[in-house]
Amino acid sequence: MFFGSKNDKKVQQANFPRPRRESNFSMYRLVSTAGIFMICCLLLVIGAQHLRQRQVEKEMAEYEARVEKLEQRKTAAEKEIERLQDLDYIEIQARNRLGLVKPDEMIFQLED
Repeated sequence: MFFGSKNDKKVQQANFPRPRRESNFSMYRLVSTAGIFMICCLLLVIGAQHLRQRQVEKEMAEYEARVEKLEQRKTAAEKEIERLQDLDYIEIQARNRLGLVKPDEMIFQLED
């Protein structure tokens, strides 16, 4: 083949649409890259939401345990209120805690 022949012009004309294919390929690469970027962003958001959900569940379990303890304290306080309505219980507590005695009553304390 000789340089500058008709065949070279045909080969050049045959290769002429090639840049158009490259631009389509570039557009394809751009769209693919944008799609991959969007997928990565979505995965990142989903992962962050999953971590936040686990954190909230952990906090919820802590609050439920705290509520359970407070309910137990409430029940104990209600029982104590009921006992304080009984005069015999009040008398026993006054004798034990405050050392009170009835009039004309003698208390003997033995020391070991």
